[in-house]
Amino acid sequence: MDRDTALNSIETGHAIYAPETAKEISQALGVPFKESLVRVYESDRHPLGLTMYKGPADGVWSLELARHVADCLGLEADCDYQLYLGRGTQARAIAEAVRILLSIPA
Repeated sequence: MDRDTALNSIETGHAIYAPETAKEISQALGVPFKESLVRVYESDRHPLGLTMYKGPADGVWSLELARHVADCLGLEADCDYQLYLGRGTQARAIAEAVRILLSIPA
């Protein structure tokens, strides 16, 4: 996976990725993957506003992965994602800060 695809993957706060995909995203962005990000998602209607068609299944929530990337890259203070309430807005703020730090073209 290239860095641009990985960055686009953390830009949404509304996805659950298979652990293997989350590991590829982490690797592409140069951060270690943390196994504690993996959770079991069990219902068809998840409280995060996500719809699962098959489950239960292990997965990594894209916003948790984005926060992990930000923490690993030391971007907590730089992107101020905690100031936003929306999942998508937080994820976009993190992705933009990562894009700038890693010099990934828009």
